[in-house]
Amino acid sequence: MRVSETAYRGKIRPWGKTRKSLGVVHIPKKLSTDLWRWKQQCPDPSPEAFIFPNRDGDFMDTSNYRKRVLHKLATDLNLPKLTFQVIRRTIATLAQKKGTVKDVQGVLRHSRVATTTDVYMQEIPTSVQATVDSINAELRKRSKSARQRKANQPKEVLTASQFGRGQSGLTPNDTKLERSVSASS
Repeated sequence: MRVSETAYRGKIRPWGKTRKSLGVVHIPKKLSTDLWRWKQQCPDPSPEAFIFPNRDGDFMDTSNYRKRVLHKLATDLNLPKLTFQVIRRTIATLAQKKGTVKDVQGVLRHSRVATTTDVYMQEIPTSVQATVDSINAELRKRSKSARQRKANQPKEVLTASQFGRGQSGLTPNDTKLERSVSASS
């Protein structure tokens, strides 16, 4: 779906709040089909007409919709507040587990990724704990495999007379070179 103009304070304008406000809006394929069917049933199915017009065929006032629909829905769901901003922040927070930060930025159509991460995305405590646990498991797995590699390597014990002399062989005064080999070798 493509947004080519916006409605603000009762007026239609060919620009948006930011440069990303106009352009492609990604929507689920199923919703796209449903919207197309709905558009065909509307009193004015022309491409220029609003998808969800008010009774007069004009654009719907967002503050009216918020008061009439979202506030009622918040009450029905026992939510303290439900606004377009709350919905966007909920989507951003849930989307953290569905794609990259750049993907979430694209969904919200922000021009700056910092807006997405610093304002819209909230931490999910169970996700933070899962991340910490996952990092811990990875570090433990790596240190365990390093310990196993070290344990499997032959250990050479040099005598005091060999240490620092660069000798490769034994002299009559040296004790025998000890080699400890693991059971897996």
